[in-house]
Amino acid sequence: MREYERELGAHFLESLPDNVELYGLATMDGRVPTFLFNVDGVPAAAAAQRLVAEGFGVWNAGNWYCVALAGRLPEESLRAGIAHYNTRGEVDGLLEALASLS
Repeated sequence: MREYERELGAHFLESLPDNVELYGLATMDGRVPTFLFNVDGVPAAAAAQRLVAEGFGVWNAGNWYCVALAGRLPEESLRAGIAHYNTRGEVDGLLEALASLS
């Protein structure tokens, strides 16, 4: 399962649209397939609402319970995680939806 999740995570990272700003490592080396990001020109709460309405499991919040991140990242951001029950088609759908947001 771990290798499958890493493959999906790598695909997500390699295919991120230009309008997405990723926070953290841009490869799967040293990370799990959980991603923190923002979409250029779209407030995180609005982006989350639109993506959730399309059936994607994304969340928006502040420091994500990590006090060390406070002040280092934008006050609001989006979080998406990929798990063993996700498909490549679902990842592609999320990537397409992200690209269409701005």
